[in-house]
Amino acid sequence: MLPLDEPTSFGELVINLPLNIIATVLDITMVGWSCVLSSGKVSISSTEPEIAGHLGREMTLEKNRRPRLKKQIRIEEEVGTRSSPMSNKPEGRIDIKIIYSFDEAEYFGMECKRVTSKNKRLAKKYVDDGVMRFVTGKYSPGHDWAAMIGFVIDGDGNGCVKLIHDYLTQKCQETCMEEDWAVDTSFGSIPDLYGTSHRQHSRSFLFRLLHLFLTIK
Repeated sequence: MLPLDEPTSFGELVINLPLNIIATVLDITMVGWSCVLSSGKVSISSTEPEIAGHLGREMTLEKNRRPRLKKQIRIEEEVGTRSSPMSNKPEGRIDIKIIYSFDEAEYFGMECKRVTSKNKRLAKKYVDDGVMRFVTGKYSPGHDWAAMIGFVIDGDGNGCVKLIHDYLTQKCQETCMEEDWAVDTSFGSIPDLYGTSHRQHSRSFLFRLLHLFLTIK
């Protein structure tokens, strides 16, 4: 059953993503990533669009291997997004968009970035050009869930997590962060999955942002 949009006490329209859809997307992401690694087509020198492109393709292939899922969701890549239906043109292009209904406003957005444990510039880009696009509503406006994917290019996932967490903490006001970084177990024991809670600009409700780190080996 597709979710209903429910107004908050402030009259805002919130798009409640079905948790089973998110769980399924995370599952095909992990399977897809395993296929990406086994293919040997990405390396630590690959660009973020190249890595995300391989991941999106493998996610689509995995989705289509599951007969019921093949007809339930659609995966689109590098898709234009609008912060409002009234926007004249797309204001951004999200890396992976999971569409699960006939309503174009209902999707699960995933933005990808390369990360390392030592390069603060990449951590800054993860937050400023990734997390902030959800906070401002450029991506996933009015949604209660979204995701960031960090491609770890130096093998040190824990170091990447610490660097990004520290930078997010420094920018907690700009990112409207309400709940601190924590391991997310909402969808089972998925390795290297974390979550933060934020408020979108001009909106009162909280949304949950997942942070999934995938290591290039």
